[in-house]
Amino acid sequence: MCGIAGMAGFGDSELLRAMTDAIAHRGPDGEGFFSDQAFHLGNRRLAIQDVPGGTQPMAGEDGSVVVVYNGEIYNYPELRELVLARGHRLRTHCDTEVLPHLYEDEGIAFTSRLNGIFAFALLDRTRGTLFLARDPLGVKPLVYAIRDGLLAFGSEAKAVLASGLVGAEIDEVSLHLSMNVRYVPGDRTFFAGISQLPPGHVLEFAAGQARVSPYATIDWTPDPAPTQDDWLEGIRFHYRQAVRRQLISDVPVGVSLSGGIDSSSIVAMLRQTTSGPIKTFSLGFDEPTDETDDAQYVARMFGTEHQEVVLREPALAYLGEAIRHTEEPKVNSLQLYLLHRFIGEHVSVVLSGLGGDELFAGYDIYSYLLRSRRLRAGAVGGTVAALAPVLDWAARRSAGLGRPQLDLVTRKLEWLAASGDGARNYLLLRNAWDFNPALLRRVYTREFADRITLSSRDFYDGYFGDDRPLESQALRAEFATKMICDLLHNEDTMSMAHGVESRVPLLDLELVAFAARIPDDLRFGKGPKGLLKEALTGILPDRVLHKRKWGFTFDPVQQYHKDLGPMVRELLSPERLRRSGIFNPEFVRAVLSASPHQRLRWHYFLLWQMIGVETWLETFSRPQPVPARRVTVEGA
Repeated sequence: MCGIAGMAGFGDSELLRAMTDAIAHRGPDGEGFFSDQAFHLGNRRLAIQDVPGGTQPMAGEDGSVVVVYNGEIYNYPELRELVLARGHRLRTHCDTEVLPHLYEDEGIAFTSRLNGIFAFALLDRTRGTLFLARDPLGVKPLVYAIRDGLLAFGSEAKAVLASGLVGAEIDEVSLHLSMNVRYVPGDRTFFAGISQLPPGHVLEFAAGQARVSPYATIDWTPDPAPTQDDWLEGIRFHYRQAVRRQLISDVPVGVSLSGGIDSSSIVAMLRQTTSGPIKTFSLGFDEPTDETDDAQYVARMFGTEHQEVVLREPALAYLGEAIRHTEEPKVNSLQLYLLHRFIGEHVSVVLSGLGGDELFAGYDIYSYLLRSRRLRAGAVGGTVAALAPVLDWAARRSAGLGRPQLDLVTRKLEWLAASGDGARNYLLLRNAWDFNPALLRRVYTREFADRITLSSRDFYDGYFGDDRPLESQALRAEFATKMICDLLHNEDTMSMAHGVESRVPLLDLELVAFAARIPDDLRFGKGPKGLLKEALTGILPDRVLHKRKWGFTFDPVQQYHKDLGPMVRELLSPERLRRSGIFNPEFVRAVLSASPHQRLRWHYFLLWQMIGVETWLETFSRPQPVPARRVTVEGA
């Protein structure tokens, strides 16, 4: 696991080192560089496999193909045998080394062979072509900027900024999207001019031109042939295989244990695989929603070496550092930052339970959609649709009064009005609010609101509109957006901030490809995560299978009382907000004036996002590096 960075068409070794220095936290165990006229590739290494021999960049036998790589190839043992059988010579036992040889034999199409979490840059020196590739599920990040025929890329935007090709200017559309759904969907980043390479895609760059194309997709077509027992056995089989594959490491591996179904099932599968020691780690916040007791129970049940820490200091004191690493004003990054700070003191590799809710419909949103089917169908649906214009009018009037206490009513009216509109229905349940122009005028300054030309639904309409149930459409939308751009983004940046590699067995490519084809009635018909619970019956105790779901978060009202309120008064003062020119000071004043209450949860999350934006501006709006230096190459 590493951090990678590089340039095409400009730069030198000094600039390349500045780029890798910007992401040194991702690879504290070493560095490596390659330069060839107009191409420069750099790597920061976190040594996991072949610790003494895995130095990057790596090349094929004749040096014509060079790779820098971030990630783990879980089917590396099979690929190694394939490469050796074809007559290639391997000098190490590091998974990176098979990549140039596979390219030599098959071209960039070899990416479809890989089962793992990865992002890499591969230079074909003979053709003068650079390829960037990202794993099919987007577990590992890769961002890039192209300007005037020049390319800069990196594992994080900080590396691209260090190249000087683009500056740290805020992308206002991304800001608006994050204020609605609390992350940035699609291929945008928070920086104007820096894009994400989509999962399962390759970017080909040659002679100043770029082409982005897909190489892998997930097939969500339901398969009616297997029986329910077939699906249950298949889930168990692929899950065991995933955990076994993802133990590949030459350093100790731990488990992030919350005590919930997903992380506990990883421990259970590990215990079926090994009788040796298992290290588990938990974090609490000294709040009623802490799950440390549940984690301790699971640790005792499976005999793990369990360690936990309860944070009694103000968590938000670390928000600035978390935002520097996540590079977005993410309200849900802080918990993972603190957890991995603790984990990083003990191990370099950790298994995470991320993916169970996303693949097996574990969130409350799917229950809401199932219960509200009558509002979208038949005579009831027709009546609600006919009333939609009146409901929208009432919601605008309610929001226009400017009273936070009424906004819960406003949002309920909007949700009823959206019953026949799949994308809007889903987005309102995910807390989006830009359907209501009165809310836009309350949250933003007039000048900023006038500059917003795209809405949140512009990024989601494509996931809705087929003939499958709305909950099925919503799950696929979540899998393609929230999971990748929010949850996996947090998992990567917050773990790598402390030099920890986080792996996600429930998002193993073979397990996902199998589970994606489960029919909708089985996936949703057994309650939240019901099919996974049934598959794990007998593997996990009933106390774990049927425990109340809290989620790894802290309560916004409690945080408002503890330190969110004081931070709002300090960081969202009218003077500061007027300087940045984004948020309306009157909105903040109205929330602060209202009595704290759970009905204001939405407002507290907005305040948290506002604090994040102001912190982002303070962190990244600084003098930029020297301008990019173009390199002229003969024949180019």
